[in-house]
Amino acid sequence: MSNRYIESLKVLFCDIHEDVIKNLRSTNKEYSELVRNKIEESTKIQEILKSLNDEDRSFILKNKDCIGRIEWIERETLYLQGYRDCIKLLNILELI
Repeated sequence: MSNRYIESLKVLFCDIHEDVIKNLRSTNKEYSELVRNKIEESTKIQEILKSLNDEDRSFILKNKDCIGRIEWIERETLYLQGYRDCIKLLNILELI
């Protein structure tokens, strides 16, 4: 696959991801509650971060950023692999 094609898929993935998350929040009670808890707890987390020295705070924030980037890359990769697998399956079934 060309880089341009992959970049187009990434944009599509972002759009689909947003729609899926919106739908998930409105249809999955457990997920919705977890998101609400995360939002409520973020204030406490900010207070804790403020109480840390600069070095420790920086370390924790870098780690949080790293975890977020890892999770995003994993989701993106899983989505693209699912797309590839779907195309393979459609070819096997001779639907395309």
